[in-house]
Amino acid sequence: MTKSKHSVLKRRVFAFLMCVTLSSTAFGATREYFVAAEDIVWDYAPSGQNLVNCMGQPAPCAIPQPWTNSHTFNKTRYTEYTDATFTTKKVQPQWLGILGPVIRAEVGDLVIVHFCNNSATGALGMHPHGFRYTKDNEGADYYGVNAGTAPGTGAQVAPGACFDYQWHADKSSGPAKGDLSSKVWWYHSHINEPAETNAGLLGPIIITRKGQAKPDGSPKEVDQEFVAAFFIFDELGGAEPGLMHSINGYIFGNLKGFIVNNEDKVRWHVLGMGNEVDLHTPHWHGKTVTVGAKDVATRTDVVNLLPATMITADMKADNPGEWVFHCHVSDHILAGMSTTYQILP
Repeated sequence: MTKSKHSVLKRRVFAFLMCVTLSSTAFGATREYFVAAEDIVWDYAPSGQNLVNCMGQPAPCAIPQPWTNSHTFNKTRYTEYTDATFTTKKVQPQWLGILGPVIRAEVGDLVIVHFCNNSATGALGMHPHGFRYTKDNEGADYYGVNAGTAPGTGAQVAPGACFDYQWHADKSSGPAKGDLSSKVWWYHSHINEPAETNAGLLGPIIITRKGQAKPDGSPKEVDQEFVAAFFIFDELGGAEPGLMHSINGYIFGNLKGFIVNNEDKVRWHVLGMGNEVDLHTPHWHGKTVTVGAKDVATRTDVVNLLPATMITADMKADNPGEWVFHCHVSDHILAGMSTTYQILP
């Protein structure tokens, strides 16, 4: 038997064993999502104004140059639908912005994502971080040693085609002993990953510790959960007017919806993505947060993000007011990587 044939045989045996393992696993709930990749026109600053920091002048003010008239571009993003007909879009929270839907699970659950590629840009997919999956459900296009291990069947979903991804939230997918009761992971397309995430094909996964989830998969102990992704989208090949220093796809305070009640327990999931310029330091004015479980928690008001990193932090929202939430890198402040959050009286 040649080396290449032996490698292919090993891959087939491994895939069979993984399928047997998953089919024999006693799952918790089965959670289904209906997600399509769609081409859209996206406005990073729909108000046309800088709503946060006018550098000492009254707000709002005009978005500064070079972005004054350069904040609307063609994008491709994940859109959630209510069922398999893919006719009715599911309402998403305002603060989610350009991100795809939040995919939730409790440890032990099986997640099935019915994915359809309705984009004209080419083959796409969905690759999850954190979940356990078989090769066919990995959603990533690459070859193994000496091209002996080919991509799985879900690696490339052609335009107009669909694929059902099956992901298992096993013990290693959920929070560890020193973590909070839920943790955040990325999902994104992974054929030409740099181009596809820059296009807008990315979204959050939140997995809750077994026994600590509400019926919808969110953690019982939390009043509000938010996701904030810090990402410099490059729309013009590196030219400054096309560098969108965004939080969830919005710049200069145009991201809205981070609103909580006084005394709420708020869980913030912050994520980074992008290139080497995407070194971000999210900072909350008005409150501190804790990262980690009680005995090992670190208290801070600034966290550190690199591309594809994911951090979960808790806040006791007991200081009413509207507070800045921004990246503390100086160039990113000037480029509009800021918004606000509100603690209502």
